[in-house]
Amino acid sequence: MKRRSKETQRANERLVYVGHKLLMVACSDEDRWFVDRALHAGFDVRLLVCFEDVQHKMRAWYPERLLVVPAHKVSVTAAVRAEGFGGALVCELGDPIRTALVVQALRDASVPRVTVLSRHPARAQLYVRSGAHDVLCADEREHLWTAFLHGMSVQEPAS
Repeated sequence: MKRRSKETQRANERLVYVGHKLLMVACSDEDRWFVDRALHAGFDVRLLVCFEDVQHKMRAWYPERLLVVPAHKVSVTAAVRAEGFGGALVCELGDPIRTALVVQALRDASVPRVTVLSRHPARAQLYVRSGAHDVLCADEREHLWTAFLHGMSVQEPAS
């Protein structure tokens, strides 16, 4: 019974998010799980690649979904603004300062919902000050994903 419930939930996710443009910043092997879930949910996912140390990995994983931009705040802001994303999901990078700078560029690009996933609750204030609308902290990725989807659905207009 529980399996059917999860299948129904995932089917409903696909119905809600089909076509929504989502920018993701995901660089680690663990982050691929979130990218795959977003794709499965129906999001039109683009992956921001602005750091050379992850370009080769991202090109191998999702070559057709990349937004490759030089790692300069002005370049990132302009490229993201031109795409018109409905939201962004930032999986915390290894360096919290890098993460905060990316979040700041997304805020400056007027992305309406910027969510950061972090394993370090002490960094939440840094990301909020940088422009994140939500900072989700947990070890369980299913919980993080559910919280992210809830945050995205809150901005959906009622029908």
